[in-house]
Amino acid sequence: MPAPRLSQNAEAARAAAQQAEFNEKKWVWVPDEKEGYLAGWVNKEENDIGEIIMAAGGDVRFRNHLAQPTLTPW
Repeated sequence: MPAPRLSQNAEAARAAAQQAEFNEKKWVWVPDEKEGYLAGWVNKEENDIGEIIMAAGGDVRFRNHLAQPTLTPW
């Protein structure tokens, strides 16, 4: 038996919830030697150093000018 299809209203609500979660954080791309760039969000900023929580897990301290802001959720 096929899984029930979400209604358009439920899909719109899910998309709005995902967008709201993205909007509440300052998301950035952090350079990585192996992967190129990894996604994370700024947890704290002090002077020119930011503490970034990585989306894949863990955290890093990074110079703010090296992290690039994300424009949209991936």
